Amino acid sequence: MSDQEVTYSTLRFLQSPSESQNRLRPDGTQRPDKTEQKVFQYIQENHQQEETLRNLSQKYDATQNDNYLKKQLLTKKTSECDRLNETFQQMKGSDLVFTEKKGCYHENESSESLPNTGKLKELSWWCCGVKCYYFTAEANNWMGCNQTCQSHNSSLLKINDAEELSLLQPKTSQNSYWIGLSFRKMENRWKWIDNGIPSRLNLTIMHHRFGKSECAFLTSTRIETIDCYRTYNCICEKRIDCFSKH
Repeated sequence: MSDQEVTYSTLRFLQSPSESQNRLRPDGTQRPDKTEQKVFQYIQENHQQEETLRNLSQKYDATQNDNYLKKQLLTKKTSECDRLNETFQQMKGSDLVFTEKKGCYHENESSESLPNTGKLKELSWWCCGVKCYYFTAEANNWMGCNQTCQSHNSSLLKINDAEELSLLQPKTSQNSYWIGLSFRKMENRWKWIDNGIPSRLNLTIMHHRFGKSECAFLTSTRIETIDCYRTYNCICEKRIDCFSKH
């Protein structure tokens, strides 16, 4: 064998980064790559978002239900308030007039000029409780009586109940007086001139229907109806708090 020197070399193979990362761990498991990590992270974030949305949806449903209950309660309370207010107005409009009246008396009011004199004529109002009544000496048709009452800052009489009726009938003497009740042909029903609190007076004429306009008048014994163009005296009314003293 020659004395020529022999040189030995070791071959090494370069690995790509991906191959290096995929090498087996000492425990024999394969190291996950970045793509798998990103997918796993995305799944976790998506799950958290779904949980958040689910919680928000539950809170929204609870809020909606709470708002609905509050709305129902408000509607109920409003209805109760309206009923109480209606009851109070009925008491104020009729019951208090007679159950708390302090007696009846006359109240004079200078209202209109006497013919050819220029002097003011005093109107004598008869008052009971908080309501005053004026019985005209002049006769007129129903429409004319309505205008007369309006000119005195009042309205044709509306009788609230049987007690008020019995209070007024003795004051009519032998005359007949128009009151604020008429049959409206266009509406096919009887109607008091005041569209506010319904009268509690039970009248059989309220069930009668006519093909023409009819109006009601008061006597010392009854309430009757007749053609509105007939001429009778008038009964006007107004409250004490609307009364102008001179």
